[in-house]
Amino acid sequence: MIDFIISNCDLLSANWGKTGNWKSLVIVCILSPITYLFFGLLNPKIELGLAGSLLVNLLIVMGTVLVGRFYFHEILTATHLVGLFFAFVAIILLST
Repeated sequence: MIDFIISNCDLLSANWGKTGNWKSLVIVCILSPITYLFFGLLNPKIELGLAGSLLVNLLIVMGTVLVGRFYFHEILTATHLVGLFFAFVAIILLST
């Protein structure tokens, strides 16, 4: 759920940057703090710890890539895929 909201915030901020639609920016400014606050409050309750943070970060990256691919019709090249692989490795290494 949190990942979905964060990915939507990425989508809306990209939409604002691309179209200049201020409504998108306002929604991002409202949702982002609420989402991160919710994650911070939820984390100790269900003991996500590092594994949960790792999962959240990986899902955010995957969600953002999917938004770019299907909403903005971006094409992922081999260089992009290698960069994403290194991003996943970096998130895993930094979370351990």
